[in-house]
Amino acid sequence: MENLATPLSEQSKAIINTKEQGKKKNYTFIEILVVISAIGVVVVLALLAINPGKEGAEARNLQRQADISYILTEVSAYSRANQEIPYEIPVTYECVVLGNEICKIGPYDCEDLVNLSILNDPDSENVTQMPTDPLYISVNGTGYYIFQDGEGGVTVCAPYAERNKEISFTKYLY
Repeated sequence: MENLATPLSEQSKAIINTKEQGKKKNYTFIEILVVISAIGVVVVLALLAINPGKEGAEARNLQRQADISYILTEVSAYSRANQEIPYEIPVTYECVVLGNEICKIGPYDCEDLVNLSILNDPDSENVTQMPTDPLYISVNGTGYYIFQDGEGGVTVCAPYAERNKEISFTKYLY
């Protein structure tokens, strides 16, 4: 019988070493968990930096500012041309009151709303459509409110502004 404990030949040793080097290392559960956690932290930090909800809210608030500025400019132009503040604008000291919301221009029922269709002069290039709040949904109302203080000041406000912003502009027309 042959001795089984004979030394391996050099060729056999080379084959065994090659097989050992070719083996893939298996990752442990902890290593995989650490990598996934690191990726999760990076994603969360990126979302905090970008924050699409905040960016959208800021863009809508900028639109609201532009809209109420436009409305106030049109009321001011009407007042200069006619030497009076439109009588449709209620006299009060609060913005969000029943009867202060601006009605859309067109075939809308403006009961309990401020009808500023007088700004829509077909002979000029004035307002053809009243701007509406980007998120406010109403059949007749714009989501913007207007009032005058009785002493020449007219205020337009956007009560549906986001991120705890108060958006309102006042202009004294006399």
